[in-house]
Amino acid sequence: MEHGRLNPQKVADALATTRIRRTITVLDEIDSTNRHVLDMLADKLDGVVVVAEKQLQGRGRRGNHWQCPAGAGLLCTVGLVDATSAIDANLLSLVVPIALCEGVLNETQLRCEIKWPNDLVYRSRKLSGILIEAQTSGTGNIRYAIGFGINCLQHRGHFDETIRDRATSLDLESDSPVNREAVLASVLNALDKRLAQSMRWSAEQICGEWRTLAAGLGGRCEVQENGHVIAGNLIDIDPTAAIIVQLDEGGRRLFSAASTTVLSLSM
Repeated sequence: MEHGRLNPQKVADALATTRIRRTITVLDEIDSTNRHVLDMLADKLDGVVVVAEKQLQGRGRRGNHWQCPAGAGLLCTVGLVDATSAIDANLLSLVVPIALCEGVLNETQLRCEIKWPNDLVYRSRKLSGILIEAQTSGTGNIRYAIGFGINCLQHRGHFDETIRDRATSLDLESDSPVNREAVLASVLNALDKRLAQSMRWSAEQICGEWRTLAAGLGGRCEVQENGHVIAGNLIDIDPTAAIIVQLDEGGRRLFSAASTTVLSLSM
Protein backbone atom coordinates (compact mmCIF):
# COMPACT_ATOMS: atom_id res chain seq x y z
CA MET A 1 0.00 0.00 0.00
CA GLU A 2 1.42 3.37 -1.02
CA HIS A 3 0.42 6.55 0.78
CA GLY A 4 0.77 10.18 -0.23
CA ARG A 5 -0.85 12.69 -2.54
CA LEU A 6 -1.72 11.44 -5.99
CA ASN A 7 0.97 12.38 -8.51
CA PRO A 8 -0.73 13.44 -11.77
CA GLN A 9 2.48 13.22 -13.78
CA LYS A 10 2.90 9.54 -12.91
CA VAL A 11 -0.63 8.92 -14.15
CA ALA A 12 -0.06 10.93 -17.33
CA ASP A 13 3.19 9.08 -18.07
CA ALA A 14 1.31 5.76 -18.02
CA LEU A 15 -1.50 6.86 -20.35
CA ALA A 16 -1.88 5.70 -23.94
CA THR A 17 -5.13 7.57 -24.58
CA THR A 18 -6.43 9.39 -27.62
CA ARG A 19 -9.56 11.15 -26.32
CA ILE A 20 -8.98 11.30 -22.59
CA ARG A 21 -6.43 14.01 -21.99
CA ARG A 22 -3.05 13.42 -20.47
CA THR A 23 -3.23 16.62 -18.44
CA ILE A 24 -4.76 15.67 -15.12
CA THR A 25 -5.86 18.11 -12.42
CA VAL A 26 -5.59 16.90 -8.82
CA LEU A 27 -7.47 18.91 -6.20
CA ASP A 28 -6.88 18.51 -2.47
CA GLU A 29 -10.53 19.16 -1.66
CA ILE A 30 -13.70 19.89 -3.64
CA ASP A 31 -17.42 19.63 -3.10
CA SER A 32 -17.96 17.33 -6.10
CA THR A 33 -15.71 16.50 -9.04
CA ASN A 34 -18.76 16.04 -11.28
CA ARG A 35 -20.10 19.47 -10.41
CA HIS A 36 -16.67 21.01 -10.86
CA VAL A 37 -16.23 19.48 -14.31
CA LEU A 38 -19.70 20.45 -15.53
CA ASP A 39 -19.18 24.02 -14.32
CA MET A 40 -15.83 24.43 -16.07
CA LEU A 41 -16.32 22.18 -19.09
CA ALA A 42 -16.00 24.46 -22.10
CA ASP A 43 -16.61 22.82 -25.46
CA LYS A 44 -12.88 22.64 -26.17
CA LEU A 45 -12.14 20.65 -23.01
CA ASP A 46 -13.33 17.26 -24.22
CA GLY A 47 -11.51 14.53 -22.32
CA VAL A 48 -10.56 16.61 -19.28
CA VAL A 49 -9.71 14.65 -16.11
CA VAL A 50 -10.21 15.96 -12.56
CA VAL A 51 -9.30 14.01 -9.43
CA ALA A 52 -9.96 14.99 -5.81
CA GLU A 53 -8.19 13.69 -2.73
CA LYS A 54 -11.32 14.51 -0.72
CA GLN A 55 -14.90 15.29 -1.67
CA LEU A 56 -17.10 17.23 0.72
CA GLN A 57 -20.31 16.43 -1.13
CA GLY A 58 -19.45 13.28 -3.02
CA ARG A 59 -22.62 11.79 -4.43
CA GLY A 60 -23.78 8.45 -5.62
CA ARG A 61 -26.90 7.50 -7.51
CA ARG A 62 -30.22 8.97 -6.29
CA GLY A 63 -28.39 11.44 -4.04
CA ASN A 64 -26.66 8.87 -1.84
CA HIS A 65 -23.49 10.10 -0.12
CA TRP A 66 -20.16 8.58 -1.19
CA GLN A 67 -17.92 7.94 1.83
CA CYS A 68 -14.15 8.04 1.35
CA PRO A 69 -11.38 9.25 3.68
CA ALA A 70 -8.95 11.74 2.15
CA GLY A 71 -6.31 10.02 0.05
CA ALA A 72 -7.79 6.55 0.45
CA GLY A 73 -9.59 6.19 -2.85
CA LEU A 74 -9.81 7.44 -6.39
CA LEU A 75 -12.42 10.17 -6.79
CA CYS A 76 -12.35 11.08 -10.46
CA THR A 77 -14.46 12.70 -13.16
CA VAL A 78 -13.81 12.56 -16.90
CA GLY A 79 -15.56 15.27 -18.93
CA LEU A 80 -16.76 14.62 -22.47
CA VAL A 81 -18.18 17.09 -24.98
CA ASP A 82 -20.50 15.57 -27.57
CA ALA A 83 -20.95 17.97 -30.48
CA THR A 84 -22.38 15.49 -32.99
CA SER A 85 -24.77 13.40 -30.88
CA ALA A 86 -22.40 10.48 -31.35
CA ILE A 87 -22.75 9.32 -27.75
CA ASP A 88 -25.72 7.18 -26.80
CA ALA A 89 -26.33 8.07 -23.15
CA ASN A 90 -27.96 4.72 -22.40
CA LEU A 91 -25.07 2.74 -23.83
CA LEU A 92 -22.57 5.03 -22.08
CA SER A 93 -23.99 3.85 -18.76
CA LEU A 94 -23.12 0.29 -19.79
CA VAL A 95 -19.71 1.07 -21.31
CA VAL A 96 -18.30 2.89 -18.27
CA PRO A 97 -18.63 0.03 -15.75
CA ILE A 98 -17.25 -2.39 -18.35
CA ALA A 99 -14.19 -0.14 -18.68
CA LEU A 100 -13.74 0.14 -14.92
CA CYS A 101 -13.85 -3.64 -14.55
CA GLU A 102 -11.24 -3.96 -17.28
CA GLY A 103 -8.98 -1.29 -15.81
CA VAL A 104 -9.07 -2.79 -12.31
CA LEU A 105 -8.41 -6.27 -13.68
CA ASN A 106 -5.44 -5.16 -15.77
CA GLU A 107 -3.71 -3.52 -12.81
CA THR A 108 -4.70 -5.68 -9.83
CA GLN A 109 -5.84 -9.01 -11.35
CA LEU A 110 -9.07 -8.64 -9.37
CA ARG A 111 -12.06 -9.69 -11.47
CA CYS A 112 -14.96 -7.42 -10.51
CA GLU A 113 -18.61 -7.75 -11.42
CA ILE A 114 -21.17 -5.08 -12.31
CA LYS A 115 -24.08 -4.78 -9.92
CA TRP A 116 -26.83 -3.02 -11.83
CA PRO A 117 -26.95 -0.21 -12.51
CA ASN A 118 -23.74 1.51 -11.44
CA ASP A 119 -21.70 -0.40 -8.85
CA LEU A 120 -18.65 -2.63 -9.13
CA VAL A 121 -18.51 -5.44 -6.60
CA TYR A 122 -15.90 -7.98 -5.65
CA ARG A 123 -17.07 -11.10 -3.84
CA SER A 124 -20.43 -9.35 -3.38
CA ARG A 125 -18.86 -6.31 -1.63
CA LYS A 126 -19.03 -2.86 -3.17
CA LEU A 127 -15.71 -1.65 -4.54
CA SER A 128 -16.70 1.22 -6.82
CA GLY A 129 -19.60 3.46 -7.72
CA ILE A 130 -20.34 5.43 -10.89
CA LEU A 131 -22.36 8.60 -11.44
CA ILE A 132 -22.81 9.92 -14.99
CA GLU A 133 -24.43 13.34 -15.39
CA ALA A 134 -25.18 15.40 -18.48
CA GLN A 135 -26.14 18.93 -19.40
CA THR A 136 -26.65 20.86 -22.63
CA SER A 137 -24.30 23.77 -23.27
CA GLY A 138 -25.28 27.13 -24.71
CA THR A 139 -23.96 25.97 -28.08
CA GLY A 140 -26.20 22.91 -28.05
CA ASN A 141 -23.45 20.43 -27.29
CA ILE A 142 -24.05 17.81 -24.62
CA ARG A 143 -21.51 17.71 -21.83
CA TYR A 144 -21.05 14.52 -19.84
CA ALA A 145 -19.42 14.18 -16.44
CA ILE A 146 -18.35 10.56 -15.94
CA GLY A 147 -17.73 10.33 -12.23
CA PHE A 148 -16.42 7.29 -10.41
CA GLY A 149 -15.08 6.42 -7.01
CA ILE A 150 -12.87 3.40 -6.38
CA ASN A 151 -12.00 2.21 -2.89
CA CYS A 152 -8.24 1.71 -2.92
CA LEU A 153 -6.49 1.86 0.45
CA GLN A 154 -9.30 1.57 2.99
CA HIS A 155 -9.31 -1.01 5.75
CA ARG A 156 -12.43 -2.25 7.53
CA GLY A 157 -12.32 0.48 10.17
CA HIS A 158 -12.51 3.18 7.51
CA PHE A 159 -16.02 2.12 6.53
CA ASP A 160 -19.04 3.26 8.48
CA GLU A 161 -20.69 0.48 10.48
CA THR A 162 -23.76 0.71 8.27
CA ILE A 163 -21.79 -0.38 5.18
CA ARG A 164 -18.80 -2.24 6.66
CA ASP A 165 -20.17 -5.67 5.78
CA ARG A 166 -21.04 -4.61 2.23
CA ALA A 167 -17.95 -2.63 1.19
CA THR A 168 -14.36 -3.47 0.36
CA SER A 169 -11.20 -1.95 -1.15
CA LEU A 170 -8.44 -3.00 -3.51
CA ASP A 171 -6.00 -3.14 -0.61
CA LEU A 172 -8.25 -5.50 1.32
CA GLU A 173 -8.64 -7.85 -1.62
CA SER A 174 -5.33 -7.70 -3.49
CA ASP A 175 -2.28 -9.85 -2.72
CA SER A 176 -0.03 -7.10 -4.09
CA PRO A 177 0.60 -3.47 -3.03
CA VAL A 178 -1.95 -1.04 -4.42
CA ASN A 179 -0.66 1.98 -6.31
CA ARG A 180 -3.37 4.57 -6.90
CA GLU A 181 -1.58 6.20 -9.84
CA ALA A 182 -1.25 2.86 -11.60
CA VAL A 183 -4.90 1.96 -10.97
CA LEU A 184 -6.14 5.32 -12.27
CA ALA A 185 -3.97 5.12 -15.39
CA SER A 186 -5.20 1.60 -16.10
CA VAL A 187 -8.85 2.66 -15.70
CA LEU A 188 -8.42 5.75 -17.91
CA ASN A 189 -6.69 3.69 -20.61
CA ALA A 190 -9.52 1.16 -20.54
CA LEU A 191 -12.18 3.88 -20.60
CA ASP A 192 -10.52 5.62 -23.55
CA LYS A 193 -10.40 2.36 -25.49
CA ARG A 194 -13.99 1.49 -24.67
CA LEU A 195 -15.27 4.94 -25.65
CA ALA A 196 -13.68 4.60 -29.08
CA GLN A 197 -14.94 1.04 -29.39
CA SER A 198 -18.51 2.01 -28.50
CA MET A 199 -18.67 4.25 -31.58
CA ARG A 200 -18.15 1.17 -33.76
CA TRP A 201 -19.93 -1.52 -31.79
CA SER A 202 -23.62 -2.30 -31.94
CA ALA A 203 -25.86 -2.06 -28.89
CA GLU A 204 -26.04 -5.84 -28.78
CA GLN A 205 -22.25 -6.17 -28.71
CA ILE A 206 -22.03 -3.78 -25.77
CA CYS A 207 -24.85 -5.56 -23.96
CA GLY A 208 -23.04 -8.85 -24.57
CA GLU A 209 -19.92 -7.48 -22.88
CA TRP A 210 -22.02 -6.26 -19.96
CA ARG A 211 -23.64 -9.68 -19.54
CA THR A 212 -20.27 -11.39 -19.09
CA LEU A 213 -19.58 -9.13 -16.11
CA ALA A 214 -23.06 -8.89 -14.61
CA ALA A 215 -23.51 -9.88 -10.98
CA GLY A 216 -26.58 -11.94 -10.22
CA LEU A 217 -27.68 -12.44 -13.81
CA GLY A 218 -30.24 -15.23 -13.74
CA GLY A 219 -30.64 -14.92 -9.96
CA ARG A 220 -33.26 -13.56 -7.64
CA CYS A 221 -33.86 -9.83 -7.28
CA GLU A 222 -36.20 -7.38 -5.61
CA VAL A 223 -36.83 -4.08 -7.37
CA GLN A 224 -38.44 -1.01 -5.84
CA GLU A 225 -40.46 1.18 -8.17
CA ASN A 226 -42.63 4.08 -6.99
CA GLY A 227 -42.67 2.69 -3.46
CA HIS A 228 -43.65 -0.83 -4.54
CA VAL A 229 -41.37 -3.85 -4.21
CA ILE A 230 -41.48 -6.31 -7.10
CA ALA A 231 -39.76 -9.71 -6.94
CA GLY A 232 -38.53 -11.93 -9.71
CA ASN A 233 -35.47 -13.18 -11.56
CA LEU A 234 -32.98 -10.88 -13.28
CA ILE A 235 -32.77 -12.37 -16.76
CA ASP A 236 -31.15 -9.78 -19.04
CA ILE A 237 -30.13 -6.21 -19.84
CA ASP A 238 -31.81 -4.04 -22.45
CA PRO A 239 -29.89 -1.57 -24.68
CA THR A 240 -31.85 1.24 -23.01
CA ALA A 241 -29.85 0.44 -19.84
CA ALA A 242 -32.83 -1.25 -18.25
CA ILE A 243 -32.90 -4.64 -16.64
CA ILE A 244 -35.37 -7.30 -17.73
CA VAL A 245 -37.02 -9.13 -14.85
CA GLN A 246 -39.11 -12.30 -15.01
CA LEU A 247 -41.77 -11.43 -12.43
CA ASP A 248 -42.95 -13.90 -9.82
CA GLU A 249 -46.48 -12.81 -10.64
CA GLY A 250 -45.92 -13.67 -14.29
CA GLY A 251 -44.64 -11.90 -17.35
CA ARG A 252 -41.50 -9.88 -17.99
CA ARG A 253 -40.86 -6.20 -17.37
CA LEU A 254 -38.20 -3.60 -18.08
CA PHE A 255 -37.00 -1.56 -15.12
CA SER A 256 -35.06 1.62 -15.87
CA ALA A 257 -32.18 2.79 -13.69
CA ALA A 258 -33.76 6.26 -13.62
CA SER A 259 -36.89 5.14 -11.79
CA THR A 260 -36.02 1.98 -9.86
CA THR A 261 -33.73 0.70 -7.15
CA VAL A 262 -32.52 -2.88 -6.73
CA LEU A 263 -33.09 -3.74 -3.06
CA SER A 264 -31.62 -7.23 -3.19
CA LEU A 265 -29.76 -9.31 -5.71
CA SER A 266 -28.60 -12.88 -5.28
CA MET A 267 -25.11 -13.39 -6.66
